[in-house]
Amino acid sequence: MKIALVHFTAPPVHGGVERVVDEQIRTFRAAGHNVTLACFEGGTESKADSHIPLDRNASRTELTTYLCSALSGVDCVLMHNVGTMPFAPELTAALQQLPTLLPETRWICWVHDLAATNPDYAAAMEGENGELFKKACSGWEYVAVSAYPQRQVEEFLHVACDVIPNGVDPARTLELSPEVASLAESRGWWDADLVLMNPARLLPRKTVEIGIQVARAADSMGFRMQYIVTGASDMHNGGQGVYIKHLNQLRETLGVKHMVHFLSESMEVGSQQLCDIYKVADAVFLPGSREGFGLPVLEAGVFGKPVFCPDVQPLSCLPGAITYPADMTVPDLSRWFISQIKAQQTIIARRKILREYRWQSIYQNHLAPLLSRAHATNPS
Repeated sequence: MKIALVHFTAPPVHGGVERVVDEQIRTFRAAGHNVTLACFEGGTESKADSHIPLDRNASRTELTTYLCSALSGVDCVLMHNVGTMPFAPELTAALQQLPTLLPETRWICWVHDLAATNPDYAAAMEGENGELFKKACSGWEYVAVSAYPQRQVEEFLHVACDVIPNGVDPARTLELSPEVASLAESRGWWDADLVLMNPARLLPRKTVEIGIQVARAADSMGFRMQYIVTGASDMHNGGQGVYIKHLNQLRETLGVKHMVHFLSESMEVGSQQLCDIYKVADAVFLPGSREGFGLPVLEAGVFGKPVFCPDVQPLSCLPGAITYPADMTVPDLSRWFISQIKAQQTIIARRKILREYRWQSIYQNHLAPLLSRAHATNPS
């Protein structure tokens, strides 16, 4: 589809709505749509396919003529706040004329804020310009970013209004390298119930197989875990091929290759990749019972990640370690893990955000259905 987004400004101009517009552009383009951005200032950092520069000094008649030509052939126009905030009345007035002039185009008023119900904008609501924002526009559909502005739109403008939330792009927010971002998306790390990281080499004393068995047991309990082991075999220790073969056979036997990942199979793991996995992971698991110090416990603390490990020294003496009896069986350990994670409200909130508020999820659950919906209009 051909989609246009309209807002007053766009990045590099900073602002909350500007970020949402930028992310929607990226999301629509990733889904294969052709996207145009129209704004007064900014837009130079936008990934839009084309840009429609707007003139703040233009009259509503000039803007109407200009936009009628520039938006001809566009399937859907998303107007962010320009229909409900009085920052460019001439633009708002022009856009209100366009459903009649371009009836084949869908016009969606995207509401982040509603000046008509905000006393801070009382002065702006006076006079002819203020009247533009006090009634619904015939030919526009309305979408609000949360239930609060939705209720304001429906009660004040007396028009139906859907809710489509804002979102986040975790890969961009966390500043992940492209290779790790691609793995996170393709392997379902964002959609898991838990991403568990073991920053260890593939050595027998690291007992990596315990994590593999825990992942399988948790999955049988309906808890979707992703287990990432960052290290490769140790160049200083020969004869590790037998152990790695054992781990690979265990993955195959338990049917968990889709949830147990040896990062060295996908990339050369350096300091940047290791930091990226710390960012992606919800928690760190160190099942090995013999450590000289346990540096990953400190690293995890810097990244704000809880560390689960057996109650052995020196691991149990480091700040941030959450310990379990070293002789705990795998089934008991799996149940303990799940109970611990469910008590970590920060992790629970993080997983909900990643599953439901990631832009790809918002596109699949909200934006794509909106675009596929039949052309609709609201009475004024």
